[in-house]
Amino acid sequence: MSVALTHMLGLVKVSFIFFYRDDLIRIMKTLSNQKLRYECCLEKDFFPGRISHEYELFGRKCIFIFLSVATIGILASYVPPTLVALQYDENNPESYIPDYMPYRAWMPFKIDASTKTYLLAVLYEAIPLYSFAYSIIATDCLFINIINYITMHLKTIRGAMTSIRERTVKKINGPDLTPDGLYNSRELNEKMKQEMNKIIQHLQEVYRVSEDLETVHTGVTLAQIFSTLFIICSCLYLVSTTPVSDKLYLSELLYLFAMTFQLTIYCMFGNAVTQEAEEVPDSIFQCDWLTADKDFKNSCLYTMVRAGRPLVFTAGKFVPLTFGTYVSVMKAAYSTFAVIKNTSK
Repeated sequence: MSVALTHMLGLVKVSFIFFYRDDLIRIMKTLSNQKLRYECCLEKDFFPGRISHEYELFGRKCIFIFLSVATIGILASYVPPTLVALQYDENNPESYIPDYMPYRAWMPFKIDASTKTYLLAVLYEAIPLYSFAYSIIATDCLFINIINYITMHLKTIRGAMTSIRERTVKKINGPDLTPDGLYNSRELNEKMKQEMNKIIQHLQEVYRVSEDLETVHTGVTLAQIFSTLFIICSCLYLVSTTPVSDKLYLSELLYLFAMTFQLTIYCMFGNAVTQEAEEVPDSIFQCDWLTADKDFKNSCLYTMVRAGRPLVFTAGKFVPLTFGTYVSVMKAAYSTFAVIKNTSK
């Protein structure tokens, strides 16, 4: 049932990619727009290229871990029976060919007829299973890395706000202050307002993209949360009832780890974008606005009010993707497992 639910959820995700591919492509093009770039600022330690590289590297690490866990988990299921089949010797009465497969599947032939037929059965079952697993990983990694890019843009916007004056001073030819030294010069005020408008448009694009992604993916995320709850519960039960010496114990343990990691990255990336969005008003306040004109100050104020609204990715519009949700799902899975374990006794 656990494996069947995983496959059904994977089918939903692949279907989602097919039907919403145009929306996802539009979102990715928006996030990769070259116009949403800023100059470096040594004074404020603001390096957009470095920020982008750090987030891309972190996303790739998560993809590699997820892919490795899934690959090793499936491989661990097939290696023990395959080794038994390879060691089969007709002259040795203690050797045998397994009459089972790691996962239940219909076979068009008898699998324990010979070593070759068993290896053929392994390929018959494992190749589609790997293909489907990689499809699930691809859809999950696409979603979390879009969120990762949104977080990266929010961090870039924060740095652009705190360094706005230092960066615009380099673009003017005259003095940056009035003769009395109390206010910005007219040229600097104009440049700062232009830069502020660019940052505001950037922030609006990020909010719009986040809303679009939330709209198209919230149903899939809800299915993921509830399916993961059941799968983790069933994996806990299987791990607890399978002897450690059993050859399938490792595969069950790896499968449990893979499903837990899948939930972890969903909540981790969702929590990161929420936290980064909460810091945007503080970054606006930290920009050098004291010597700016009234229009610039009003723009800061209005943007702070808008940025005060939380940016949260949800599952089904009511379950936020945060670490709090992660803890709640894990608690619910363990509580359900404890009830089933005690009932089975």
